[in-house]
Amino acid sequence: MNCTSLDQQLCHVALENSPLFVGIYNPDTHKFVYLNKTGLKMFELDNLEQANDFFLEGLRNNESLIQWELQVSEHLKTSAEFCIDDSFTSPSGTKFWGRIRVKLLQEPDTAKGHWLVNLSDIQSEKHTQIQFSEGEARFEALFMHAAMGIVMMDKSSKIVLTNRYANALFGYETNELLGMPIETLLPTALSETHRQHTEKYLHKPQIRPMGIGLDLKARKKDGTLFSVEISLSFFEQNGNQYFISFINDITYKKKIEMEMILKNQEIKKLNESLEQEVMNRTNALVETLKDLEESKQELELALSKEKELGELKSRFVAMASHEFRTPLTAILSSASLIAKYPKTEEQEKREKHLHRIKSAVSNLTDILEEFLSVGKLEEGKIEAHLALVEIPELVNDTLADVSNLLKKNQNLRFEHSGENEFITDKSLLRKIIINLCSNAIKFSGESSCITIRTEKSSSHFVLSVQDEGIGISEEDQKHLFDRFFRGVNVTNIQGTGLGLHIVAKYTELLGGKVSISSKLNEGTTVTVQLDLA
Repeated sequence: MNCTSLDQQLCHVALENSPLFVGIYNPDTHKFVYLNKTGLKMFELDNLEQANDFFLEGLRNNESLIQWELQVSEHLKTSAEFCIDDSFTSPSGTKFWGRIRVKLLQEPDTAKGHWLVNLSDIQSEKHTQIQFSEGEARFEALFMHAAMGIVMMDKSSKIVLTNRYANALFGYETNELLGMPIETLLPTALSETHRQHTEKYLHKPQIRPMGIGLDLKARKKDGTLFSVEISLSFFEQNGNQYFISFINDITYKKKIEMEMILKNQEIKKLNESLEQEVMNRTNALVETLKDLEESKQELELALSKEKELGELKSRFVAMASHEFRTPLTAILSSASLIAKYPKTEEQEKREKHLHRIKSAVSNLTDILEEFLSVGKLEEGKIEAHLALVEIPELVNDTLADVSNLLKKNQNLRFEHSGENEFITDKSLLRKIIINLCSNAIKFSGESSCITIRTEKSSSHFVLSVQDEGIGISEEDQKHLFDRFFRGVNVTNIQGTGLGLHIVAKYTELLGGKVSISSKLNEGTTVTVQLDLA
């Protein structure tokens, strides 16, 4: 450089006080001949000698010095400047993003063939780019993978964007709908009407559901019409208005609604028929009372039965409403909470609520199974089908099925004595064991033991289930086998009051009897004895 001594000093001061990495590099010797204070500080170096030793392995990560020199030399043959963004590492291992610029120094007297190297820290800029990229990825995941059809259109009602669900819903390939009018997705007969509604909406857009109270239809690519629910939204970007339709296929929902209407009509007819039947029977009873005084006792018994039936219905309705409400509420609340955890890292929270939903559905299934079992028993539709049963195998398999109900540190212990086989109905015996074990687990605390004992002799088979639970009062023991009966000390524990009633009925079908031994806060033992003689 043709500088006077003063000029050289000024140049040196300017370079030394530059906030950027500034260095002069000689590609012939593969060394820096100058590196300012900022450059040394950026790479945690004390002097130029340390810098050349450090950069000998390469200025950029994963690239040798020779490779870097070749890349720069080739570029400078056709361009005035070489510039690239890359990751850099200091001697201590600290990594940062930087933008390196290289220019060829043209002043032959002092720096012939030398390069002017500038390096700026762009860590903040790179972090912003990464955040933007992640935001785009999240938007794509939310939009493209949403479990509903999303269709975006511009002010001219032309489709500008669709997600995968919408393409599949209407039977189109990816991007096939782009540029088409929104009327493409509507019934042909409604195209003109829709245009008029669209003009009104564009004049005064608002976020709202579409077609409240109407049976909305949409049209697939093959012309098939199907029922939909649509919500509308809008936004403005760069002075342009866009409108979004969120579309759900409710064909199945409509089908269920129609089936419910038909069922309700059928129930109404049955109720009317039942009311008429009750009226007819009452009239017949009144006439019988007038004509046959001797049948008074029989009529009183019939009325008593009617009263008992009414009470049973009332208890059934009250119990069913309560028992179904609890799991349904759990399902609804968990399903709502899942929507609040859309992020991948929140999978554990979603799993927690999914587990609650599965548990509630399982509980509903058990309740329905009990109701169905009682109905079949009352109608005499359940019969015993005898076959040879291997006792330990049956009990162990059944206990494995109920083990998922165990509370913290609860355990099941099984003891068997006598012969291993006898002839009975395997399915009914298994259901008896499941009912008794489920009750024992339900009414026992954590860290308790439930003992299952079986004994087989030539004349009888005995099954007993002993727990360490809350026990049953002597007064409640008198009614334990009644339908829907629940002890006074279990009102805060979920149940239908049908379990022991079903056990007693199944035991009767197998030619046996059930007995109970219990004390409050000490535990309960239920014994089933089948006579084999």
